[in-house]
Amino acid sequence: MSNPLRLLTTGVLIVVEVLLLAVSPLALVVAVVVGLLLRTSRPARSVLLVACYLALELATIARIAGGVDDWDELVRRTLQRGLGALSRSLDLELELEPGSATAEALHTEPGVVVLARHSGPGDSVLIAWLLTVRYGLRIRVVLKAAMRWEPLLSVASRHLPLYYVRHGSGRAINGVRRSASDLSAGECLLLFPEGGNFSWERRRHAIRWLATHGELTRARRAMRRTHTLPVRTAGAIAALQAAPEAAVLLLTHSGMSPDGRSRSWWRLPIHLRVDVRTLLIPAPSIPRDEAAITEFLEEAWSVVDTWVEGHAALEEFQRDRG
Repeated sequence: MSNPLRLLTTGVLIVVEVLLLAVSPLALVVAVVVGLLLRTSRPARSVLLVACYLALELATIARIAGGVDDWDELVRRTLQRGLGALSRSLDLELELEPGSATAEALHTEPGVVVLARHSGPGDSVLIAWLLTVRYGLRIRVVLKAAMRWEPLLSVASRHLPLYYVRHGSGRAINGVRRSASDLSAGECLLLFPEGGNFSWERRRHAIRWLATHGELTRARRAMRRTHTLPVRTAGAIAALQAAPEAAVLLLTHSGMSPDGRSRSWWRLPIHLRVDVRTLLIPAPSIPRDEAAITEFLEEAWSVVDTWVEGHAALEEFQRDRG
């Protein structure tokens, strides 16, 4: 964290977080009163979630400042506490679907590239927890460059395999290649091929981009997929070519909203069970040629979209008859 501006910004944000945490008890009382008037628990749950997040972030930063002997354990413990805060604050449950990949199978592979669905704020914590705690993998993550300014990530970046990329830049692809090139057993690289959270506007824009750039077949396929964004292939191609012996873990989940897609950022997903399905594809079954990888990704995302749509339909059926 040698950048002076980032160092200054991180310090300012930490002070702001301390002040916010200090006033959170009063904010919680106000939120409870508002919730009683509106007959909803969302205001109180929102304040409680923010307070838990601030407390966890500040405690972890303090721990880093005091020295860390085992960074993998720190990551696991932080994610475990983060999932606990989400579960208690939102009444949220994470369920790994039967038939998913096992930890034993993943650890026999000489590295794993994880291609995960991304549907909204919060699912990154669930996915990272699943990979590091449930599966026991050491995780490498490719993040948007803007995430470098988040205080905890800013402080931890020097010590953890976090790779920040700007969309559309050559440096981004080189960063993915470097992060994938030396994967070994017990390690995984987490990628979100959709490039962002699902929204209808992003979906329309991505399909338009494919059509105007001559990718008509991919655009037509994307139009048939209504619960996922079109795949951005460059990062996955770079990772799979840089790690020719790595397996792929395809990871999908039912999302943070009732329909499995978008939700207003302010509308918390309370009383929700998030179903997760993972599929391990061994290295010999994965193409490494650029065109073949693109086709592999298109087929994989059609499977992901069908799975999400089926779960959303099941949830709606159960609600209508509940």
